[in-house]
Amino acid sequence: MSISQAEIKFIRQACASNFRSDGRSNVTYRPYNLISPTTSPILSNGSSRLFLPASNTDILCSIKAEIVHPPFLKSEGVIDLNVDILPYASQSKDRKDIRAEEQELTSTLSNLLLPHLLNRNKLVVLKGRYVWRLNIDVLVTHCDGNLMDACSIAIYGAMQNLKLPSVVPVEKVDHAVTTGKQQGKKASDEIMLDSDFANSVTPEGVLDCPIVVTICLMPLSASQENVRKVSKKNESVMVVDCNRQEEACSSSRISFSIDRKGNISGIHKYGSSSVLTNASSNIKFDMLVQIQNVALSCSRDLFQLLQKCQEKAVNDSGNTEDAYSNFFKGQFELQ
Repeated sequence: MSISQAEIKFIRQACASNFRSDGRSNVTYRPYNLISPTTSPILSNGSSRLFLPASNTDILCSIKAEIVHPPFLKSEGVIDLNVDILPYASQSKDRKDIRAEEQELTSTLSNLLLPHLLNRNKLVVLKGRYVWRLNIDVLVTHCDGNLMDACSIAIYGAMQNLKLPSVVPVEKVDHAVTTGKQQGKKASDEIMLDSDFANSVTPEGVLDCPIVVTICLMPLSASQENVRKVSKKNESVMVVDCNRQEEACSSSRISFSIDRKGNISGIHKYGSSSVLTNASSNIKFDMLVQIQNVALSCSRDLFQLLQKCQEKAVNDSGNTEDAYSNFFKGQFELQ
């Protein structure tokens, strides 16, 4: 990303003063709006849309469920994740760079989120025969920084309204060839799927689905002695929900996957900045506890914001047509 030295200095000083260019403090999220219809559109078992009003962030997430034979463990379902970034949503115009960004984002989210989205044992339809496979597709149409957190919020919203059809194994009856007497019933390889949405079920564990909170470390300049008095031991300030310019100015980033109970299920550290050539990405060990506490505090605020969005979705669930119109507004032309 092209950014001048004057812009770097301004952004670093703003974060050091705890007053960023958009008026937020260092630990304040932007006012995200999460639309998660209580009844998902056709051909989707769960969906959501995350966007920022008057900003360049817009992400769609869709979950499609299908019944497959268990490829690995016979007692667990399968969850796959795919992230697509549109060319005008990426900083690079080279398709190879965009593809590399998609792969990195998919790999990191798979490690931080997928093992903890829900109880995979509850995705078993017929043990050893059939399980549910959840295909999670994330489409990034616009993004103004903090892509990892934004994608995790979109996945969280889609998981909250995930509905799976009710499936019942079919029993078969064996008859003795010689006597003609009934031997009994046992489960066959056949299953019966109930297509009625009213009888659909929510998999166990979706309420404990985590989100990702990314902490960016912004290095302090040598001339900011007045700021060092506030943080004498640390050479960096912690910033959340950074835009693209702030991300470029940060020396390092750490992502935490945290559920609503405050449990940390994964940590991922990124490399150094692309524009700060002389900034070290190393983190002192005693600073990790502070970073963790900030991430936990921000996750509680973010879950409260998402809870308000869910309550609004429940209140608006009476008018399904309006819910779908708001969900796709600005993305597709509805006939």
